[in-house]
Amino acid sequence: MQTNSPYLLVQPAPGILDLIATLQATPSVPLNLTCANLPPLAFLLLADRLAELYEMVFPDHPEWLNGEVVDWEDETEVAAAVERFLGRVSTLFPVHDDIWDVDLEIVEWRLYEIPVIPMGYDEWYDGWDDLKEPAPYLLHMRYSRRDEDSLYLRDEFADQYPDHQTPRYLESHRLVEALRQMELPEPLDALPDLIEMLDHNTGNSFLDVGELSLAEGGGYPLWNQEDVEWLAAEWQKAKPILDRIHRLLDWQNNTTEEIGFKLTAVRDVLLDAYQQTLTCPAETN
Repeated sequence: MQTNSPYLLVQPAPGILDLIATLQATPSVPLNLTCANLPPLAFLLLADRLAELYEMVFPDHPEWLNGEVVDWEDETEVAAAVERFLGRVSTLFPVHDDIWDVDLEIVEWRLYEIPVIPMGYDEWYDGWDDLKEPAPYLLHMRYSRRDEDSLYLRDEFADQYPDHQTPRYLESHRLVEALRQMELPEPLDALPDLIEMLDHNTGNSFLDVGELSLAEGGGYPLWNQEDVEWLAAEWQKAKPILDRIHRLLDWQNNTTEEIGFKLTAVRDVLLDAYQQTLTCPAETN
């Protein structure tokens, strides 16, 4: 298989690229590259591809590639080698590094499309209530309210949050800038980040896209130098934001009373921001 790596090839490791060394490792096999015990072509192509990715993603660690002494006729060992590579990639950005099915087609897919793990929300209505508050609260506030003209439709937001109502025209996604200007204490300071994340409007690929949406859209990036560097940079920007959001989601989340306290705090902050936009209309979005 031809490679397009801009880096010089490292010394091939026994069992991955150096076929002579592979055959010499088995004394009973004659040194003949045409012998019947040569690993099947599908396995050799995977070995070549894995080596190419090591050279591209980890050019400063040739020892990792050189350490991959694998029996390239054993699907389990091949899958384990790919898992080790993906585990190293996961230090750069989140990827699925477990291979549950060692079928060669599944393994091969991991070496041609980056199995990235996006952190955004998939807005499937029937899954909202499984999320930690205040994510369901904010989602229902935006999408489950009854239209004023639909007097006979059920107002699900009012039904689910009777003690934490807000004005009908309060739209949380329009309050982000006002919330940021309020210099909220931790962990409420993550509220504008969470609102933008639920709105798919952070500007960060990890935070704006959900895993189901990515899979259904067929949008997994391909392994290339540019995308690897871009994903690593995006994750460095996303991680501190995500850490703040998780602190808010995990805060006051152990009992019904604690969750009620959290929702009251969130509602009050939203009301304060909303009042600011009413008194300073020139600063609204």
